[in-house]
Amino acid sequence: MKKISIFISFFCLSVIAATAGTKTNYRNALIFAYSNCVYEDDNIKLEIYNEQLWATNKTKKALFIDLAQCFTIHNGSATPLTSNTDKKQGNKKASQTGFTTKEGQYITIAPDLGSKQQATFICNIATKMYGNYSTTESPSGDFTDYDKKMLNVLEELLEETKSKDGKTYTGTATRHFTEDESINNIGASIAYASTQTSENWTTVTMTSWVSDVTFAPYYVTIPKDLKKKEKAGFGIKETAPAVVHIHANSPFEFDAEKSPLIVMDWEGNYKKGTFKLTYTWIPKVQKMNTFAAISLALFSPIAFGALAATTNIIDNYYKKVVSFDNSDSDWGSMKYVKNILLTNQKE
Repeated sequence: MKKISIFISFFCLSVIAATAGTKTNYRNALIFAYSNCVYEDDNIKLEIYNEQLWATNKTKKALFIDLAQCFTIHNGSATPLTSNTDKKQGNKKASQTGFTTKEGQYITIAPDLGSKQQATFICNIATKMYGNYSTTESPSGDFTDYDKKMLNVLEELLEETKSKDGKTYTGTATRHFTEDESINNIGASIAYASTQTSENWTTVTMTSWVSDVTFAPYYVTIPKDLKKKEKAGFGIKETAPAVVHIHANSPFEFDAEKSPLIVMDWEGNYKKGTFKLTYTWIPKVQKMNTFAAISLALFSPIAFGALAATTNIIDNYYKKVVSFDNSDSDWGSMKYVKNILLTNQKE
């Protein structure tokens, strides 16, 4: 009888422990979902996905993109796609703001040879979003109508997601926009031709706008790095992606491999009227160069922007998959943490 009582007691404790809930180490994310992310004509296909611009050649001949004639677009403002400071400029301020593009820089887009054609990476498209914002200034230094609309929408979202004590944000809020109502747009102007010496370059411009914005808690499941012994042999040992779990419903169906979403880490100070948007990519620390490692240590959106502007993020960061866990999913008790890498510790 005594043994049965002990067993029943142990079973009850196990049930209590199992039903006590979990603790989720989370941070807050601002998620932009974009519409109109594809441009296509008879020769070329341009796509914006995974925060990057990609091009696919539809012809049987190579195509060339002339970087001297290409620009990225953010909130209606154009910036040279690849530029370097003109060392001949004597004025220090001019050297910081005046850019000239190197001549003879091209991206070659391979011809369509009948099999599945891989898209060619052109540039990262979202780096200008990262940085420090305030009620009077954006990372670019300007304060556009887009910034004003974003701040107004953000204030509404934050008010809806406040916890009962009013100190943290544990809820989820969303908004849907038309193109005219949108709080952000991105795009590019690309010049291409079938020869580098062409006198007639075809220029195409594509823009994409935020159709849905979500403010919600998130955490990241970080892939486990294989040890040397585990890498031995020739069996397939594919690295798992980093999964960004969002406590929200998906705004619409999309291809996970070509995500039209930009998920930004959000950290704000209501009293000062400031907030910071940073990336949610998880770096492959062991393979990073010194500059990237310093960027991670400082967690600086500016440093990340400098590194990522013309470098394929996938080269230095884990593949990222966005998972919407639904706004009513049970995440247990939630604890806000100061670093994105700490959110991996979901208990």
